Amino acid sequence: MRRFGKGFIVTTALVASLLASGQQASAVVTWEFSEESVALGISAVSPHVERTGSVDRIWYPSLPSTAVSDCTDAGACTLVSGVGRLSSDFTAITLPNGTRRAYFVDMTPGTSAKTVSSAQCATAECLSVGTSTPIAADVAVPMTEKAWGVPDAVVTPDGKVRVYLVVSPTLTNSCPEKVRSYISNDGINFTVESGYRLEGGFVDTEILRAKTGDWLMIMSNGPGCGNGMQQLFVSSSADGLTWSTPQAVTKDDNRRLDPTGYEVSPNVFRIYYSYNATAIGDNYTLKRGTLKIAAAATAPGTVSTTTTAKLGGSCTKLGAKTTVNKVKLTCKKVKTKLIWSK
Repeated sequence: MRRFGKGFIVTTALVASLLASGQQASAVVTWEFSEESVALGISAVSPHVERTGSVDRIWYPSLPSTAVSDCTDAGACTLVSGVGRLSSDFTAITLPNGTRRAYFVDMTPGTSAKTVSSAQCATAECLSVGTSTPIAADVAVPMTEKAWGVPDAVVTPDGKVRVYLVVSPTLTNSCPEKVRSYISNDGINFTVESGYRLEGGFVDTEILRAKTGDWLMIMSNGPGCGNGMQQLFVSSSADGLTWSTPQAVTKDDNRRLDPTGYEVSPNVFRIYYSYNATAIGDNYTLKRGTLKIAAAATAPGTVSTTTTAKLGGSCTKLGAKTTVNKVKLTCKKVKTKLIWSK
């Protein structure tokens, strides 16, 4: 979410403890996120990805409408032809009856407000949609509302459809965003669920897994939170309603937001996200990374950082030692930077 508008690169890995939902259990699951070096060549925000055959199909806002590209595992992306007019912040799901339905931000008919609407996909590929209808009357907000929207739809383990979206009931601070959810039996008519799923400025939710007793979400924080350099976070839940405290899996050195992804193999997820090297401006590109269970556990509540080591590359802990290709390296301070050195 952009409130004011909307691995060779050294691979960065952050290990964050993810507490089991409810906090009673002492077991800790730790996650590691690594950025990949592929250059996708797409400038965009708010992507939605699905695995289609041997490629990743990505929907993303573009002029004059949402565009769709197919990206190979090597990161080569090509535009898909025959795309109809699709609205922004697009996401799609397959309902239990096999039909496909899309969810997106749309104009409220007959007003100057915007809302979250849904429409049946014209084909299984969902390159175009039929007539759209608002998911609920109480979703609409004025067009001037910035910290709002970015819907994420998911089929629950019991066959219902839940839509998560960002709201800002009051703009009393720089981190006002909350996540609300709506539930539906048919994927068309929704009712709001009480309370908030997340508070404290978290946005751009993406459900990566929704199994009975086992939900996983990735998200970012809002553009007014912290130092303005948005980060990616993960959270878990037993029911999709009560979520553990989100834990950061990326640094706050650049902006990383609008994550979308899918499970490649058990506990390994491919993630696409929007990236901007600065806290302001609209120079966004899509990047790709991998989220997986870390090789080693960390203590609850801790976040540690490591970098893929190479001679002359940056490191994070002075005095740290490693061996690369039988060469022993030590993290040393060179001028003002920490560098892997012999």
